[in-house]
Amino acid sequence: MSTDELCVLPEGVASEVKRLGAAAWRERKTAVERLRELVARADAESLRALSEPLLDGMLSAEAVDGRAACQEVLVAIGPAARDGVLRRLEGADPGRRLLIDLLGQIGDESHVDLLGGIARDAASDPNERAAAATALGALGGEAAEHALRQLLADPSEMLRVHALDALRMTGGAVPVHELEPLLQAKFTRKAAAAVLGSSGEVAALSPLVALLDDAMAGVRATAAISLASLDARLREQGKVGLVGAAMVRVGDGTKANVRHLIEHRDRSVRAAAIVLGGMARDVEAVPLVLEVMDDPLVQEHAMAMVASLGEVAAGALADAAERATGAQREHVLRLLGALPPGQGPVDARLVAALTDGLKEPDEDAAAAAAEALERMGDRSCLGELYRALGIDGRLGEAAADAMAAILRRAGRAAHDDLQLIVGGSWPEQGALARNLCRVVGGLGSQRFAPHLVSVLGSVDMGVRVAAAAALGQLEGEHEGASALSFALADEEPAVRAAACRSLGQLGAPQAVQSLLSAASDPSPLVRSAAVQALVVLDNPVALAKFRAIVAEDPVPTVVVHAIAGLGSSGLEQDLTMLMSLCTSEDHEVVKAAARALARFPVHRATAALLGLLGHLRWDVRWAAAEVLTQRGDVTALEPLRRCHEEEDDELVKQMLEQAISTLQDAGVASQEGG
Repeated sequence: MSTDELCVLPEGVASEVKRLGAAAWRERKTAVERLRELVARADAESLRALSEPLLDGMLSAEAVDGRAACQEVLVAIGPAARDGVLRRLEGADPGRRLLIDLLGQIGDESHVDLLGGIARDAASDPNERAAAATALGALGGEAAEHALRQLLADPSEMLRVHALDALRMTGGAVPVHELEPLLQAKFTRKAAAAVLGSSGEVAALSPLVALLDDAMAGVRATAAISLASLDARLREQGKVGLVGAAMVRVGDGTKANVRHLIEHRDRSVRAAAIVLGGMARDVEAVPLVLEVMDDPLVQEHAMAMVASLGEVAAGALADAAERATGAQREHVLRLLGALPPGQGPVDARLVAALTDGLKEPDEDAAAAAAEALERMGDRSCLGELYRALGIDGRLGEAAADAMAAILRRAGRAAHDDLQLIVGGSWPEQGALARNLCRVVGGLGSQRFAPHLVSVLGSVDMGVRVAAAAALGQLEGEHEGASALSFALADEEPAVRAAACRSLGQLGAPQAVQSLLSAASDPSPLVRSAAVQALVVLDNPVALAKFRAIVAEDPVPTVVVHAIAGLGSSGLEQDLTMLMSLCTSEDHEVVKAAARALARFPVHRATAALLGLLGHLRWDVRWAAAEVLTQRGDVTALEPLRRCHEEEDDELVKQMLEQAISTLQDAGVASQEGG
């Protein structure tokens, strides 16, 4: 860059532009960062002035690194640099390819015709034509995709490949019949296969499955990714299971090709191959999956594969469990945990592997073993699970859930089994006591109520919380309700809150007065839980308390729960209060008020909800539309239609459409009934 070119720029900026061509990469990087900061706050005129020396630097014959640094800043400048790019493209500049690349990054749909013309010009440099095709892909949009599809019939194989790559970049759907000729030529087959997955056409299924047996490994890998993509596109159209049905019918040779891709260096290929292996119900793929499960993405697909294979995978996993060591053992346990509920073990080896897995040092792996035992374990596992109850954290809780599930499957023998394991003296402190409460709660049998009432007086606060929570899960009438009312006087807020929640779960009407007192507790946690319980009990006595909370409580969470309680009263004074709350500055309060208005049939409630459709927050508008859907007031139809036309948020528009459809159906039904 010459001194003359830089003289129009401020001295500091000119020096930074010069540093873009420095030999040291750190100096170039610093200059880029400083110029990007300048770009962020400069006006359009300054940006146009800055773009000129940068364009000259990008097109210079100096070091490539300097040209790349200039281009990076030009991309940050964006639209202000377009005039300079277009002016230089009009000439026969030797750097036209770089200019075309840049236009693809900073241009818009108005430049599609220019780029399309360059790409179609057989007299142009082949590299420039290829760059124009790539730039069209970067721009995207319908016009760019149309221009690229025109290039698919060009005599130049290289241009066709670049056009296909650009179409893959846009994700546009190209009709299968336009791609079929390109699948016949070796030079374009891989690129065409990549685009086929985005077609969304059932017709793409057969050629893609056939490409899994192609002689070229790269084509097979691309076909696998495209098939997984095609499956997703077809599912969006409601065409579920078509790819899976095709994969089930493939031969052993095709399955072997897919298995080979599971070890591919590209993680997206590995993930697609695992998906296809599951669809093909290829149990031989399971051991290979264990080799690549260090990748979280692959791990997710592997678990989905095992879930789809179900019992078919159990035998292979049992074999793998006997051989696995180290990290692979953890992977086996995770995959065993993915077996779907109701799938019994193929043999006792699975249960043994999972029971041993409870001793794994990695908590996630051990918890995965416990979660799998919850679905497939039997009474032989109870002893090891009971030992795991004494471990703090996720493992102990997962073991408790597994024990409860196994005991539920045992039916009437559950009580005796548990008594035999625990013995005559139940623990009252520590993780074992807490998780034992979780087991008893999971069983839901009132026969264990005396034990829970006993540990409700434990010196361990965590045990008291667990016991209070478990009492709410016991069915029928039992002494736990009275004990929970006493627990509302516990010194720990967490215990009092758990007692409130459980009283609500039990639907204990005798606890209303105790809960009303708890609704004035100093702790917001307790007040919130007490109000929630009172709402569940639905006793009119609580209405006065709800009104007082709405008017006086400083904690929005408590107020929100009280508002829900007012929604069932049907009283005029509560309607007035709820309508006034629709103007609250707290959006959570506004949403709660909107939902509470659902049960008030008068038209004033509809008017208040329609007013909320103009709220600044999208979630408030969404909630108002949802409630209008439930109310069935057809007078809201026309205002809803007007709001739908003006709404910008897609989620809100969807809910408005649902409300309009529901109310239209209600109006038709009303006319027919009349």
